[in-house]
Amino acid sequence: MKVLIVIAVIAAVIAIILIIGKISEKQRELRFRGRLEREFSKPLDFEYSRERENAMQGYFLHHNDDGFFVDDITWNDFGVSDFIMKYNHSYSSPGDEYMYYRLRTPVLSEEEGNFAHLEETVSVMEKNKTFRQNFQVIMARLGRSGKFSLYTYLDFLSEVEKDKPVLTILSWLVYIAAVVLMFFNFFPGLMLMIFWVCVNVVAYLIRKKKIEPYFNSFTYILRLLKATDACLKILPDEFEEERKALKEAKSKLRGISSGNIVFLQSGSSDAVTDIGNGLMNFIKMFFHLDIFIFYRMKEQIENNSDAVDTIFTTLGKMDMAVNIASYRAILPYYSAPEFSDKCVYETEEMIHPLLLDEGVANSISVHKGTLLTGSNASGKSTFLRMIGLNALLAQSMHTVYAKKYNAGFFRIYSSMSLQDSLQNHESYYMAEIKSVKRILEQSEDTSSYLLCFVDEVLRGTNTKERIAAGAQIMRYMQQKHTLCFAATHDIELAHMLPPDFENYHFDEEIEENDISFPYRLKEGYATSRNAIALLRIMGYPDEIVKKAGETVETL
Repeated sequence: MKVLIVIAVIAAVIAIILIIGKISEKQRELRFRGRLEREFSKPLDFEYSRERENAMQGYFLHHNDDGFFVDDITWNDFGVSDFIMKYNHSYSSPGDEYMYYRLRTPVLSEEEGNFAHLEETVSVMEKNKTFRQNFQVIMARLGRSGKFSLYTYLDFLSEVEKDKPVLTILSWLVYIAAVVLMFFNFFPGLMLMIFWVCVNVVAYLIRKKKIEPYFNSFTYILRLLKATDACLKILPDEFEEERKALKEAKSKLRGISSGNIVFLQSGSSDAVTDIGNGLMNFIKMFFHLDIFIFYRMKEQIENNSDAVDTIFTTLGKMDMAVNIASYRAILPYYSAPEFSDKCVYETEEMIHPLLLDEGVANSISVHKGTLLTGSNASGKSTFLRMIGLNALLAQSMHTVYAKKYNAGFFRIYSSMSLQDSLQNHESYYMAEIKSVKRILEQSEDTSSYLLCFVDEVLRGTNTKERIAAGAQIMRYMQQKHTLCFAATHDIELAHMLPPDFENYHFDEEIEENDISFPYRLKEGYATSRNAIALLRIMGYPDEIVKKAGETVETL
């Protein structure tokens, strides 16, 4: 009778713990849904993190074939990392990594982008809030894989030595033998049990140390499978393509149960579940269950790595659709791009994506090189970045911060925010000519259109040679299949480069001791300068300002 009472009490305690855990989980989910509602149409305020970006690169590094991708110089020039930190509403590694991959590898054709289906899925995410939030909850439960990408862990999986599962099974048989022996001769059986427990604990610690770095990745794969099951239950008809891909991939991994996550996962930060985790850790040490499951999964994953990749990709694409829907909800206005088979760039009322309400809208329609002149801080470099980043977003997120966008599919390169390098013993000029040379080489590739940006060509050398060499470089770049946007302070280039280049400029408004910039693009080249006026406004000695002005007139 007493035994039954004890069992009943234990059962009641376990039930209470489970109920408390469920209630706590439900409360967290409700709070999270409120957060999703608040954040969907708002930019985020994350500080740039090199560690986070490194983790995002995994999918890109493992799917980067010989095709076009945005190189590091262009990526940094356009501030794409800042764009991701501001507009990435993903809560999982597939969402993070696929968005990074897509921005790093803008498509070069309608077929490659599959834009019709993309628009269909984005529309669902925009209109069906219930599904969108349910999906985001699933992805948040999946979460991120940690400091490193899942692909980084899987790369090193082949280095793990093979295990002999028969040894684990024999270990279990010794436990059974010890229990049987206790029925016939209790004390020897108890001694055998204690001895074997000690042996297994020591062996467990030794064995697990070798494979523990891979546990996170395997736990993450199990969470992927669990997220897949959850998604398959809620996918609407518009996601039939995704449903089919997830089902086929899941069938290849049917030997891996998502329930195994209980044995592979680490402890929880929740005090309620930590009690269960503590008991589970003892069971693991005695029976090596997590190690046994790990090696079974290792073999199946190595044989079906394509299925894991399909699930990761499919969930990542769906999360990308959420990001696109959110980005569009944030923008005051946007347009889906129209793509031309010609080498043109036409846009109306375009604004820099990172400036939102602070940006000034500009329009331009060009089919040849564009040279921007203008005074310091007038907006030339920002305009170049606006044109380039929106082109990148058109060919990746199918969304442009403009009222109209019509352009060709471009390979995109820039040479703008360069630095010298002490480590490479490289001057600014050397860094610059290397950067520009890579664009010249790309201009010789006629397989697709090229969109390139150069800010102050050859600024690292003397005036005469800069103008002479710069003019020839710009002419060489501007081929029939290339659109080159360049900014310069050298007004001489505005006279030398037409008819290969069209002239546009930005100007300023100076009143007494104040200067303002309208940031409005105008046709023709700049006729005003403000460098010396800025010295005066900033309080430089009158002698410097006066003599500098006189010298300008003499020159």
